[in-house]
Amino acid sequence: MTSRCTMTVAALLAVLSAAPARLVGPPLSLEKLTLEADIIFKGTAVSSGPVRDEWFKQSQYFIAQETHFKVISVIKGNKPGETLRLRHYDKTLSPRVGTFALQFYHFEPGRTYIVFAKEADQSGLFRQLWTDLKSREDQGVLLCPNDKLVTANTVREAFWNELTTMLDSGNPSDVTYAIRQLDQMSDGRDAFNGTEDFERKDVLEAIHGFMTDRDSKIARAAIAVVGSRNPYLSDERTPFWLATVGSAEAPGIGKMDPKMKNAGGERYWRDLLSIADGGASVETRSLAIRALGLVREPSLRKPLDRWLADPEPAVRASAALLLADFPGADGIRRMTVLADDDAADVRASVANSAGFAQEAELADILGNLLADKEAKVRKAAAMSLLSFSPKNEVIARVFRANLDNEEFEPLFLIALARENPEPYLSALAQTVEKKTEPRTWWGGQIPAFAAWEILFRYLQAQQTDKVRSGTLDRYLDAMEQVGNYSSSEPRDIYAFYLQRGMTERAKKFRDKSNKAVPYDLDSFFKMVDDNPWLYKRE
Repeated sequence: MTSRCTMTVAALLAVLSAAPARLVGPPLSLEKLTLEADIIFKGTAVSSGPVRDEWFKQSQYFIAQETHFKVISVIKGNKPGETLRLRHYDKTLSPRVGTFALQFYHFEPGRTYIVFAKEADQSGLFRQLWTDLKSREDQGVLLCPNDKLVTANTVREAFWNELTTMLDSGNPSDVTYAIRQLDQMSDGRDAFNGTEDFERKDVLEAIHGFMTDRDSKIARAAIAVVGSRNPYLSDERTPFWLATVGSAEAPGIGKMDPKMKNAGGERYWRDLLSIADGGASVETRSLAIRALGLVREPSLRKPLDRWLADPEPAVRASAALLLADFPGADGIRRMTVLADDDAADVRASVANSAGFAQEAELADILGNLLADKEAKVRKAAAMSLLSFSPKNEVIARVFRANLDNEEFEPLFLIALARENPEPYLSALAQTVEKKTEPRTWWGGQIPAFAAWEILFRYLQAQQTDKVRSGTLDRYLDAMEQVGNYSSSEPRDIYAFYLQRGMTERAKKFRDKSNKAVPYDLDSFFKMVDDNPWLYKRE
C-alpha cells in the first residue's frame, strides 16, 4: 500500500470485495479494435444457448453463450461459410457493487450486428475479443438497422453508414442507440468513455435535427449531445466544474477543462432557444436551456428573463444556472430574488450558479441556504461555498459561523485550516482521531485524511526545540492516529521523529504501527533508517 488515499466523486474503477477487483479499461478506437480482431463480420443472430468452454471463467452473474449467426458480410478476415458460431459472455444478474464485471453481449434473434471476434479454432468457431469489461459495455459489437450487405471500404465508414441509417429508423430505441454511439465515438475529450473515430462537427450535423423530434426521448437525447460540452447539462457535473472555476483547493475532485467551449450550443443556440420557448414538454424545454450553458450569447439575455419567470420550476431552475454566464450586479440581484423561490430545485440552482460565477457577494445568501428545509439545497449551498477561498473574509465569516454544522462537519474547518491551521489545531486533532465524516458529502479527499495532512504539515514547519518541548504532544498524539490509508503516512511520521532526534518516540510509534496492520510495514521503516531526510513530506 504505497499510494495516498483519496476518494473522488467519479465512480471508482475498482472496489475491493469478496471477489478480486479489477480495473475497467478505457474504450478502444475502431482502428485498435480492428487490429485486435481476427474477423469482423456483419451477421444476423439466429439463436443463442449456454455452452461449456474453459476459456470462460464461471460466474454467478455471467454465463458463457454460443450464438449462431447468418453471415451477411465479412469486413476483415476470411468468410467462414454461410453461418458462424460466436462464444461470448451474457449477463444473468446485475453484479453486486464491488464485483468486477465481465465484457458481455446479448444478441436478439433476428437482429443484425457487426461483431469483432477472435478465432477459437479452424471449425468456424470464434470468441469475443476479451473478458475484462471496457468502460463502454457493448464495445466490440454494433447493432445494425438492417441486414443489407456492407459496401463500405473501411470499418469506420461501415460504422458511420450503419449508425446514420439507424437514425432514420422508426424504432425510437434504435434512434437513441445510434445517437448515443455517435456521441461516444466523437468525444475524444472523455478519455474514459469516448473515442475519436468520427469528427464531432459531423456528428452534430447528423444529430441536431432530431432535437425537435416528436418522440421526447429522441429529442432529449439529441439535445444532450448538442449541449454536451457544457458542465451545466447535468447536476452530476457540478462538483467538477466548481473545482475547475473555484478559487479554493479541491483535492480528490477532478477538474474539467477551464477553457471548455460548448461548440454544439454555440452553433445551434437559435434552435435550442426555439425549443425552450416552444410547446415541448417541460423536461425537454428545461434541458434545452441547460444545453445553452457557456454559450454566453448576448441575445439570450431577453429570453432568460422569460424563463426565470416561467411558471414551471424546472424551467426556472435551468435558467438560474445560465445566470452564471452573465455575471454582474444584475445577475446577483436576480439570484438574490430566486434564492427565496418556492421550488427547491430553483434554490439549489441558484446556489450552484453562485459558485459557477464565483460571486462572493452572495456568500450570505449561500450561508442562509445552508439552513434550507430541503437537503438538496443545503448540499448545493455547501458545495458552492467551498469552491470559494476563505482568503476572502466574507467567505471565511460564513465558514466560521458553520463550524458546528453537523451535516457538513468538518468541511468548513478544513477549508479554514488550509489557509491558517493555528486557530484550529485542536479541532483538526479531533477530526483525525474521530475520523469525522460529514453526513452530506459529494466526495473528494477523505476529510479525516485532509485534516491529518494539514496537521502534519503544521508540525513539520515548527522548530525542533518546540516539537521536543512537550507543548505539541497533544497534536503529535493525534498525528499518530492517521489511520490505515497507506504505508507512506506512518513511514513519514517515523521519519519526522528521526529527523528531530526523537528516537524513543520513533521506536514506540514503529512498534505500535507494525502491530496494527496485517502487512509488512516494517520494510518501509527500514528504508527510513538509511536516510530519514529522504522522506520529508512536501
